[in-house]
Amino acid sequence: MLTLDEILGIVYLQLTGTGFLGNLTLLILNSFTFLTAHTVRPKNIIIIQLAFSNAMVLLFRGIPTITRLWKVKCVLDKSGIKIITYMQTLSRGLSLYSTCLLSVFQAITISPNNSMWTQLKIKAPKYIIPCIVLCWIFNLLLDMLVLLLQDGSKNSTVNKYGCNTGYRSLNIYNKDHIKFQIITCVHDTFFAGFMTFSSIHMVLMLYRHKRNVNHIHSKSTSTKVSPETRATQAILLLVATFVFFNMFSPIFILCMSYFKFRNTWMIPTSALLSLCYPTVSPFILISISNQIPRFCVHR
Repeated sequence: MLTLDEILGIVYLQLTGTGFLGNLTLLILNSFTFLTAHTVRPKNIIIIQLAFSNAMVLLFRGIPTITRLWKVKCVLDKSGIKIITYMQTLSRGLSLYSTCLLSVFQAITISPNNSMWTQLKIKAPKYIIPCIVLCWIFNLLLDMLVLLLQDGSKNSTVNKYGCNTGYRSLNIYNKDHIKFQIITCVHDTFFAGFMTFSSIHMVLMLYRHKRNVNHIHSKSTSTKVSPETRATQAILLLVATFVFFNMFSPIFILCMSYFKFRNTWMIPTSALLSLCYPTVSPFILISISNQIPRFCVHR
């Protein structure tokens, strides 16, 4: 009979495998479009970044969690564990930035040409690549704190539970670690606020558009939704999914830090929620991708 940890390991494996294949498909489709299209579509660049980031999250968080649940003996040394934990933090930060950038860019894109966003709407595509480069630089430097705040070699591995990565590598009794977690929560909340603002803006734009053309729709038998509207709705769903699956993780971390304990269900639950968004997000974006034949989308 399977134990609870073995069952959880199977669930994590299914999420990791499904999500990685979905992100790989999304990455290949948008990379092909980017390389073959006559004009560069900034949204494709952002989606490529997002798919790559989510694939990294699944690999560097999902696989270590599975090995720990299945009691696989850790074969990494101190440096290897630090690199894995660093990549976990880096990939999550890149996923956050990419989702925020996609949401903000879409909000600017659907803004009316006669609005206050006109100049920004014209210049926005030129700033996509510089924003992505700055995103990488900022995350690479910020996440260096992870390497400085990790435990030493004394507690770096736990053979019974696998490699000591992720939440287990942070000392909840160390005040510097608690400060780092608070900074991380504030950082995530700041960008979540950007996503919320852009999402509200998109909802208002869709509502105004629907109201303005309502009389046309009432005279027409066609209920076809425009590609831009479908894309906006999908990105709104993407942002809502990100916020839902990621809002509990910092709460759990702060609770563990404040109350000085590691509850047996908090760590696996938080890890599970952190894998849900990168697993679901590629399929939301694939559903609106015009590079996929209709029979692939609707089957």
